Amino acid sequence: MINLQPGDRSLKTGVINRNMEKIVIQEPLKNVPGIVYDPGRKTLEVTGRSIPENPESIFRRLDEWITGYFDSEGKLTVIIFLEYINSGSSKYLYEILRKLTGYKHSGREVRIIWKYEEDDEAMLDLGEHYRDSAGIPLEIEMIL
Repeated sequence: MINLQPGDRSLKTGVINRNMEKIVIQEPLKNVPGIVYDPGRKTLEVTGRSIPENPESIFRRLDEWITGYFDSEGKLTVIIFLEYINSGSSKYLYEILRKLTGYKHSGREVRIIWKYEEDDEAMLDLGEHYRDSAGIPLEIEMIL
């Protein structure tokens, strides 16, 4: 696994990663989601809790990574499986989802999967809100 450091341009995409090792964009912490790219599957996963003090720094890094990725790639599956997200993080995640939707509308192959636990109504509602109100093409999957 390769840890991407802030400002590290050499590891921006999986294309440069010839060994197909996963790229850690953000280490998972108690209140910060883990963000990992698997170049073998062309999958980006955002998991855990998202209640950081400064969500902008985390989501800015993700935004920059996505921009760099689509400079050379045309296919990405994004899996979002969060236990909890606060309103600050939700705002930045919404912008990321809109950006991904824009890439999809421009002809890139983008698939966005929103996962939630069976009894987690709040995360289901948020996924449905993003999908229905904002027109973001989320596939919503319940995890038993």
